[in-house]
Amino acid sequence: MAGGKNAWTVLGIPAGSPPEMVRAQYLRLVRVNHPDRFAADPVERARHEELMKDITWAYQEIVQGRADVKVSPPPRGPAAPPRYTRTTVNPRDLQCRRHGRWAVGYCTACNTPLCSRCDEALTGYCDAHRPWGGF
Repeated sequence: MAGGKNAWTVLGIPAGSPPEMVRAQYLRLVRVNHPDRFAADPVERARHEELMKDITWAYQEIVQGRADVKVSPPPRGPAAPPRYTRTTVNPRDLQCRRHGRWAVGYCTACNTPLCSRCDEALTGYCDAHRPWGGF
């Protein structure tokens, strides 16, 4: 089964992961790929039987200490942009322009802040975009 495969990449975990993580990932992969889940489709069942052989082989290699722990890290690409950026929010963008009250929603069409007076029925539309007109 070894045919150039890396046990750590077969299980999809970093090399040298703790045993608890290895076991948890193994059990998750077994639940997802067990051939009995695909009993109705013989082609899928055969494919998942092969996957399970690889998964079981990888788990045994790691548990018995035969898996190569010194794996070179994947090549690094350009740095990812930060997930969250700090932006300043103008409090007036959170208030109804007509009544000066805090917005409870925004118009679906134009994103105008709406207070509970502007949109009493909570339709999601301002007076200009409400299909049936104002109240």
